[in-house]
Amino acid sequence: MSDASRNLPTNRILASLPPEDSAHLASVSRIERPAQGRILNRSSESGTDIWFPLQGAIALTTTDASGRAVQTGMVGCEGCVGLQALFGPGIPSPDAVVQIEGAMSVISANHLRAAMDVRPPIQVALTKFLYGLSAESLQTIACNRLHSMLSRCCRWLLTMQDKAKSDDLRLTQEDLATLLGGGRPRVNVILAALEKNGILRRYRGRIHLLTRAGLEQHSCECYRRVRDASELLDIAPSRNPTVTSVTDS
Repeated sequence: MSDASRNLPTNRILASLPPEDSAHLASVSRIERPAQGRILNRSSESGTDIWFPLQGAIALTTTDASGRAVQTGMVGCEGCVGLQALFGPGIPSPDAVVQIEGAMSVISANHLRAAMDVRPPIQVALTKFLYGLSAESLQTIACNRLHSMLSRCCRWLLTMQDKAKSDDLRLTQEDLATLLGGGRPRVNVILAALEKNGILRRYRGRIHLLTRAGLEQHSCECYRRVRDASELLDIAPSRNPTVTSVTDS
């Protein structure tokens, strides 16, 4: 890695490793800043690289035969995407799409596979992350079936805020519609109501969050359950310390 990359935020998986293992992976990695909307891994391809976000967030999206897409998960600095590349072609997986731009550490599947063979802590860290991601996916299935779009919208906004470590989310209504599996008109109504209550502000191509308290009030319990499970595994992203709480109007 270059000296400039040393000033970047850390990835929780990489930071959890013993110093010698973390240093080894750093020596075989590169830093990239993929643009929003870039597909890092496609469901139809095994890929060649594993992406560890240092900033930003990656959406995991599943598309049916008719082209309808729904988001099934999200990965930030607590995890990685592209692990199916470790197992060869034919492994089903969602598309991994850059939702919020940021720096990412990229390691080839060959290098990571070789390191896992001789460095057990790397395998343990990745296993813990995958278990947490599986728990989040199962919770999302229940959430999509049981909870209102308003509750799910607030849950995902909180999740993106945690993973991106920012109150300012470069997110369009179309992005949210895909994430929630609903139409833009319904998303527009929900965002307008949240804006009226002083919880967020909408701008072209982005949403600025004003209060966690307001989002948490309207969110379903799925947000807290996923966070609690991740914290038990020590893979949850730390909360953004700059978030300001204000009284809901």
